[in-house]
Amino acid sequence: MTWNIAITGVVQGVGMRPFVALLARRLGIGGAVRNIGSNVEITATGNPDCLASFLAALQAEKPAMSYIEYIETKEIPEIPYEDFEIEQSSGGAVDMLPADFPVCPDCLRELYDPANRRFRHPFISCALCGPRYSIIERAPYDRRNTSMADFPMCLSCASEYTNPLDRRYHAQTISCHDCGPYLICEDGNSHKFLREEALCHTSDMLKNGGIAAIKGVGGYHLACSPQNDAAVQRLRQIKGRERKPFAVMFGSMEQLRLRCEASTREEELLLSPARPIVLLKTIGRPFAPAVSDTPMTGAFLPYTPLQALLLQYSGELIMTSANRSGQPEIYEDGEMLAMLREGGLDCMLYNARRIVTRLDDSVARIVAGQRQLTRRSRGYAPLPISVQNRANKNIVAFGSDLKSAFCLLRRNAAYMSQYFGDMEVREVYEAYIANYAHMKALFGLEPELAACDLHPAYHSSQLARSAGLPLVEVQHHHAHIASVMAEHGVNEPVIGVAFDGTGYGVDGCIWGGEFLVCHRGSFDRKAHMRYVALAGGDSVAIDARKAALCYLHAAGLEAKTAFDGSSLYLSALERKINTVNYSGMGRLFDAAASILGICQRNGYEGQCAILLESAAKQAEAEGLAPLMMDFDIGQTNGTMLIDTAPVITALAQAAQERANAGQAALGFHTAICRMTEKVCCAIREGSGINTVALSGGVFQNEFLLSHITALLQGREFRVFTNNAVPCNDGGLALGQAYVASWAAQEEK
Repeated sequence: MTWNIAITGVVQGVGMRPFVALLARRLGIGGAVRNIGSNVEITATGNPDCLASFLAALQAEKPAMSYIEYIETKEIPEIPYEDFEIEQSSGGAVDMLPADFPVCPDCLRELYDPANRRFRHPFISCALCGPRYSIIERAPYDRRNTSMADFPMCLSCASEYTNPLDRRYHAQTISCHDCGPYLICEDGNSHKFLREEALCHTSDMLKNGGIAAIKGVGGYHLACSPQNDAAVQRLRQIKGRERKPFAVMFGSMEQLRLRCEASTREEELLLSPARPIVLLKTIGRPFAPAVSDTPMTGAFLPYTPLQALLLQYSGELIMTSANRSGQPEIYEDGEMLAMLREGGLDCMLYNARRIVTRLDDSVARIVAGQRQLTRRSRGYAPLPISVQNRANKNIVAFGSDLKSAFCLLRRNAAYMSQYFGDMEVREVYEAYIANYAHMKALFGLEPELAACDLHPAYHSSQLARSAGLPLVEVQHHHAHIASVMAEHGVNEPVIGVAFDGTGYGVDGCIWGGEFLVCHRGSFDRKAHMRYVALAGGDSVAIDARKAALCYLHAAGLEAKTAFDGSSLYLSALERKINTVNYSGMGRLFDAAASILGICQRNGYEGQCAILLESAAKQAEAEGLAPLMMDFDIGQTNGTMLIDTAPVITALAQAAQERANAGQAALGFHTAICRMTEKVCCAIREGSGINTVALSGGVFQNEFLLSHITALLQGREFRVFTNNAVPCNDGGLALGQAYVASWAAQEEK
């Protein structure tokens, strides 16, 4: 009897073909396995019992990094086979490609084993680990289609590659000291060190307060000791990064637990195949002051053998993207060498393996027991998200300009790109364009429909309009809520709570504190923060004193905040010169932080809000009672309006009376939570809708997300949040694609 078996899922680049071949030989089954497009196809000949056992074992024993979506089996005319072989891959449309995998425990054991021929080989890998998406030039995932094609295998590696009993059987990234990439260290004086000497020189430099550029999987990191304040300050100067906290890489979970608190779920996330940076509570003050101004640490573990070797010598290290503030991560050797020669860096540790696709480290946290992504990149991209594509069309959604990322939707698979950054920056824009072309080619996907943000001036929207495709424009906050609906498969109407900094509204105002009823491809705005006039353009998002002045003025209060030009600024507000109507949450948080004296300037995005949240959580941890304050909720023309004036008045009074700033911050957060609960209950009363979706960048605030979720669940709401994509603008493209699919279906 012969069966044809087609396996769909994440089945390429995960050791599936070697696994199938070894399993078939173990069970006495003849036949062949090959990649066809993105599937694995098996022809298997044997008696019925053996074939049944084979099919069961395929699912039960599959490689750890694989994901089987479904298996289709059909009997075909019997084909006699003497053995079981891995055949040449063939082309076709690819549905799934693997993300980059961390070095596996077996390879780590060999890395540290003096008797092993790959002892201390910084690029050790096997069929189950190593780079994938970052080195793929074209599909299918075979060595000849990756940057590993530049390194012909030696006889020993070739023997392992073709040996069905070896765990490196058909491991596309196989290499060793004799045939693989090797380390090169170059210092600022153009001195070069090779192989082990390069590693030792870099390690010594880091231990002695130096700063090194280190080539990783998806780009370069800048590294230094988090214990050396002078080195950290120098690193900030090199990057032009004034205050934003740095992430720290630890050699092991044991080392990490000495510096940070990590729950079971947080440990699982740290050790997951994506190996993201995970935001954890810091224990005491374990690092130099310049590392972070918050009680949280972005912690992560080594995911390459080189990182594991470095941390053995150097101890924990700051590992931050090698770029200047706002620029994309450097991933090409020539650009990194140019930065080294400009001065500031002490050395550069690199190799000749080309990075095809630039990928930043992903960033995540655990909130209320659920994963929340802040940045979706290495380890997650380009793994698809299952989405119901109602239109059954190929759709491209262009996302937003800030935290830009695009989405390709084919059938029910949504392929989210990696994070790029702010498209106002030319290099970010160019990276976005190049990766859009690359990803379309990899998946063999030609879009039939485009979606974009409603904002007329966004670069991403202009790209969508120039694509020559039918276009669906999606309001920013509708897309936020739709992203939650898409990833959770929610098709019934939902109350969408979208809190963020800015988003272009259908009335031409700037939205961001919105309560929407969303169903399929449409939305109805049921409630929002009452408009406040903002002046100063983009500068109000940086200078929190300006935001405070706007909110104090709107509340009819005398401004106590003084700064250069404040009187002129106030005059512009009074005369409504170059002002915009704003209903967002972002500037409200800035105003609260400024009024309470917690933070006066966003040295990095969200700094005021982060420090305000930290103050609130500290007060709560100390058992302090929140200062009582509440928003007024009124109604105009059937829309609920939430007035900030009472809260701003309470904050101003607290500041004037020199009340505890933490208690006031706690009262501010608590007021937002209670207001959200009241508004959702009021909308339910009028609509009967019992499902709530929470999204928008403000929900990166752990206090708000966890407390609002708990309050709503206590009121017996079903509550959904983003888990597969960020709740910030990095997840907008998924929501846009979802709305576009409904819009296209309704046009049929």
